[in-house]
Amino acid sequence: MRKVFVDTNVLLDLLLERDTWAQDAALLFSMADRKEIELLCCSLSFSTSVYLMQRFKYTRREIVKKLSIVKSICTITTVNDAVIDRMLQSDFADLEDAIQYYSALAFGAETIVTRNPKDFATSTIPILTPKDFVQQ
Repeated sequence: MRKVFVDTNVLLDLLLERDTWAQDAALLFSMADRKEIELLCCSLSFSTSVYLMQRFKYTRREIVKKLSIVKSICTITTVNDAVIDRMLQSDFADLEDAIQYYSALAFGAETIVTRNPKDFATSTIPILTPKDFVQQ
């Protein structure tokens, strides 16, 4: 099964129901729910999502419910010493993206799905937008 890593911005599109992008994010997560792909999501994305959902006034119950669903669909990648070491040695402009990238690589991601492909310009694996991925 194809391993597809989802960037935090795509997860947030789904969770925050961002008008312009939520539909493509939902299609991507639906593919994973139907076991058409294995969707990988960094543990870092969960903490970022909790923070932003709280800022957008989601209740604890809403946050737990939404993230529980995501967790049931995704394989959660970890951030460990090796990932942090690689991030520190990387040439990524955005170090948070470097953490996600090296976490994805450690779990064998074959594709990264993000709304900001330029953030992963030095990637050795294919980078697609959610729209491009679901249209394949």
